[in-house]
Amino acid sequence: MSGPLFHLPSNAIIGRERMADGATIRTLLLPHDRPVSNLLLLTGRADFHEKWADAIRHLHDAGFAIASFDWRGQGGSTRLSDKGAGHIDSFDTWLSDLDHLSRWALDALPGPRWLALGHSMGGHLLTRWASDPGRGGSPFRAELDGLVLAAPFFGLGGPVAMRSAAMRLAPIQVLRGKAAEFAWGQSPYGPIQQAPARQLLLTGSRAHFEDEGRWVSSHPELATGGVSWGWIKAFADSQRRLDSQPLERLDLPVLMMLAARERLVDNKAAIRVATRMANCRTHIVPAAAHELLREAEPQLQEALGQIRRFALEVAK
Repeated sequence: MSGPLFHLPSNAIIGRERMADGATIRTLLLPHDRPVSNLLLLTGRADFHEKWADAIRHLHDAGFAIASFDWRGQGGSTRLSDKGAGHIDSFDTWLSDLDHLSRWALDALPGPRWLALGHSMGGHLLTRWASDPGRGGSPFRAELDGLVLAAPFFGLGGPVAMRSAAMRLAPIQVLRGKAAEFAWGQSPYGPIQQAPARQLLLTGSRAHFEDEGRWVSSHPELATGGVSWGWIKAFADSQRRLDSQPLERLDLPVLMMLAARERLVDNKAAIRVATRMANCRTHIVPAAAHELLREAEPQLQEALGQIRRFALEVAK
């Protein structure tokens, strides 16, 4: 396999932030001379900066200054499993990291206008963080003009019986000391992640899909495999917490973009969340799969256009 096709913009600044417990998070800053808005970009499970290189370039070209990071446990940030699994003890750990990293973003990029964009798992975490009354006094929360949720993860896709069985078994496996081990059907990054069937779940763009594998081939340390039992339990716990949060009181405008060909996450669950929000507009991108900002044309341009229009509409 030859080298990657897509690279981060040359003026992107890669750094590291240390969390209170000593974990380090790999960060990215991409300033803009005349931004429409600053954008805190929260990517999805197993993602890393380079996988999003072309999307970051497109967002920057659309007028956004960008702050982003690799979530704890994946990409270039501190890992939580030596087995290569996507693992976390609790989604609350990620929310605590977001408390720190939102302050970092606010300090790092000038200007009063801010959007936060969460893709997939990042959309789940952003929704929990923004709707938590205990975080209402956050300096970053006070600066937000709105939220963009791109193919947000509020429920697993796939057969209902298999999802239910995994959810029931995960707490038992965690109690048995197997929290960091791969769940059923999960494995280290390898042929499964590069198979054509996975592309159908993620994107109609073969170039974007294959570029993830090119980056992992040249930088194996960026790879994250399937999820652990602990990750599944942590998601189930987090979804229950989200269900109990006062989404109806969320005072921010929200753009929720869903993929018409979605099979990885549950669009019906996302729509249920949207209906609880006082000011949420839902837009379905026709013919798009899960990774809306790594899609082929014209789906990618439609998603970018929706985000830019939303930014102009909600600017304070």
